[in-house]
Amino acid sequence: MIIPVTFFVAIAFAIFSYSQGQGGPVAGVVFFGILFVGTFIQYSQPLIEMIRPHVPMPGKNKD
Repeated sequence: MIIPVTFFVAIAFAIFSYSQGQGGPVAGVVFFGILFVGTFIQYSQPLIEMIRPHVPMPGKNKD
C-alpha cells in the first residue's frame, strides 16, 4: 500500500516543484527521490521484521 501512496505524493511534490519555477529536471529528481524512498521502505520491511527479534528493546525485561 505504501507504493501507490508514495507515487501520488511524489507526483504532488513534483508538480509543486515545477510550479515554483524550478524546472523539469529538479521536478524529476524530486519525483524519483520520493519514489525511491517509498520503494526502499517497502522492500526493507521484511529485513526489519527479520532483525527485530534480535535487537534489544529499551524498557522490556527478559525475565
